[in-house]
Amino acid sequence: MSFKLTDKERFLINFEGQDFSKEGKNFIKVRELALEFLKESEFPTTKDELWKYTSVNAILKDEFKPLSSINNPNIDAHKIPGLDAYQMVFINGFFAPHFSTVFEDDKGEFILMNINAAKGKFAQFMENYFGTLAKSQGSAFNALNAAYSQDGVYLHVTAGVKLDKPVHVLFLNEGAKVSSQPRNLIVVGKNAKAEVIVSYDSIETENALTNSISEMVVLDGGKLTVNKLQYENENTYHVSTDAVYQQKNSQFHINTFPLSGKLIRNNLNIQIDGAGADAKLYALNYLTGKEHVDNQTYVEHLKPNCTSTELYKSVVNDESTSVFNGKIKVYKDAQKTQAFQSNANIINDDNARAYAKPELEIYADDVKCSHGSTTGQFDNEALFYLRARGIKESSAKKLLLHAFASEVLDAVENGVVREFIEKKIEKKIK
Repeated sequence: MSFKLTDKERFLINFEGQDFSKEGKNFIKVRELALEFLKESEFPTTKDELWKYTSVNAILKDEFKPLSSINNPNIDAHKIPGLDAYQMVFINGFFAPHFSTVFEDDKGEFILMNINAAKGKFAQFMENYFGTLAKSQGSAFNALNAAYSQDGVYLHVTAGVKLDKPVHVLFLNEGAKVSSQPRNLIVVGKNAKAEVIVSYDSIETENALTNSISEMVVLDGGKLTVNKLQYENENTYHVSTDAVYQQKNSQFHINTFPLSGKLIRNNLNIQIDGAGADAKLYALNYLTGKEHVDNQTYVEHLKPNCTSTELYKSVVNDESTSVFNGKIKVYKDAQKTQAFQSNANIINDDNARAYAKPELEIYADDVKCSHGSTTGQFDNEALFYLRARGIKESSAKKLLLHAFASEVLDAVENGVVREFIEKKIEKKIK
């Protein structure tokens, strides 16, 4: 008989011993179900079609642990300069109240607090959505978060309310081999409007694992804009799931920018379940070194007269890898659907890689749907044209890069955030 632990058992044992007993019984039930699934299932391998180009072996062979201690970090150094926003800060997945703005409007117009506090105050309302969109069954990483999530943001914007400024949620990692398991719930009410910026950064850490879940609900006529920025460091693993549910005439727009990380895997799942709803999914990767970014999108059109637009672009340098797998499913009742998906990649080095798999699955007969993917290098004729006019090669490539990226960057309506992203990318350009 062998008593040797498997990689999975060794990995999971580091999460045991956390006390969640003070939560309500329904929230504990979510954790228990997730633990049951974890025991019976395996983490994905490259034999799984959706993980074909992304190996998590290195994550499972390491020993990441929850770590709640902090060393009085300089939060200002990690804020977005010039951004006027409601600020929520989490360090290693734990709430940092001294750096945060908890807001419960006297008129009940909107509520902003950490999700652990909300579980006590607003349990009945939260149970309508919590754990219903990002299912733990079927995903070992989702189950890991459902079982061991530490904290996260809770935002509820009530009907008709338009937030006067954005909410900036800042997740920071600090310490060696630290594991962060944040979980967020955002509900935008009928005809309400909100902008949320979610940033992932590191203070001082040798390596870290972030495994996050965000469940987002946009009710009738509501609008939610999300800018997701990932720039932890070159030794960080990041797996995230964003699960979205839209009702009729709602708008959900998300701009994703994986700006730095050893391995980043983004799962974005959207259910469009109301006539007249619109979803926009934009992303831009500029990868260097051995960075690996895997973007997976799944958009379900369930009702008629809805639209979705996907635009994912990558520039891959050195030995980096970009993966895009996007699927659009149009159900039989979703007549008059308009769904468009585009993926474009520029490869700058012989050892850089880009993999793409756009998919359409259509059961309705009156739709306008398209998808496409292109992979190539910078346009040599355009580069020659610029060089011939006295522009040096590095500057010419920057101009071409800006032209390539501008369509995604222009989707970021917040000028302060857009400038912050542009500066992050500019620092990586050779």
